[in-house]
This record gives sequence, structure tokens and C-alpha cells, in this order.
Amino acid sequence: MRQQQSDDLTGPRTGTITSYDPANGVVKVAIQPEGRETNWMPLDCPGVGNGWGVQIGPQIGDEVTVSFDSSDANLGKVICRHTNSQSLPMPVPSGEIWMVHQSGALLKFNTDGTVSLHSEVAINYDAPAHHFTGGPVTMDHTLTVTDSTGIVVTGGDVKADTISLKLHKTSQVQFGTGTSGVPVP
Repeated sequence: MRQQQSDDLTGPRTGTITSYDPANGVVKVAIQPEGRETNWMPLDCPGVGNGWGVQIGPQIGDEVTVSFDSSDANLGKVICRHTNSQSLPMPVPSGEIWMVHQSGALLKFNTDGTVSLHSEVAINYDAPAHHFTGGPVTMDHTLTVTDSTGIVVTGGDVKADTISLKLHKTSQVQFGTGTSGVPVP
């Protein structure tokens, strides 16, 4: 729903972003229907902190609502962006939260309690320790370990198909430094 124009032209107004300064988090907006361009004004965000938060860089042409503090045309700020015929809404089911990048990368919090994370290229994460709990970890591709420690299993077992590293028997066992035969399932 579009905001109604007030008599003094400083009530909440609809416009389109014409310029964006990412270093300062400010935009210029062409107020509609006149097309009058504003000065630089802040772009509100879902969450902000000192160097952290949730901020989504706008695109030139995004439809927005501008609010003016104390009805002063020089104290405007963009308070929200809108879907329209050029920026179509995503089909987000009720109760879900989706963050989808134009590249197709996404993070979805689904109503069934699952979380979906996807990238067409790669997902990079970095931490000094990694702790997976609550259930098995499943992969449908190759696990490559480049750390000299290798894979350490404590209190469990490693299986390749049906062959257990703990319980398998080896054929043609040789004493000393010789090579034994293949594991026997």
C-alpha cells in the first residue's frame, strides 16, 4: 500500500533509490510522483551495532518509504523497502525466514525446524574449533583432511562400506614391516 502524500510534502513518502554510499550507509531517493531527489539520508536496517548487525545493500531503483523527522524535509530516512513488479516478492511460507542472495546463495530458517544453507560455488567458514553435536554428520561427497593430525576417532569406529577399522580382519598377515593383504569383511 502506498503512503498518501501529506499537504506539506514531509509525511511518509514513497520513492526510488537513485544513489547509494555503502561506506556511510546513506542513499538519495527520488520522491514520487514528483521525482524530486533528496539529499543523502540514512538507510534503516533490521539490526545495527558498532561494526556489526544485519544490513542489506540496496539497488538503484529499489522502491522505498521515506519518513521525515519533525516534518523537516532535510531530516529524512529510508524506513523500509517494498516489493513491486520489478522486485518481486519471494514465496516465503508463513513463519519462515529467508535470506536469498541474487547469486542463489541462501540461508533459510524453515517452519519444520530445519535450517537450509546453500551456495552454487562454495561455503567457507572458519573457527579455531568445530563441534558437531546431536546426531550423525552425513556427506554425499569426498572428505579431504589436510591437517597433519589426520582423523582422530575417540570411543567410536571408522567404517568403509561394511569394513570396520576396529573389528576387521586382514588377510595374508605378515610379521615385521611387511605388507598385509586386504581387509576381510
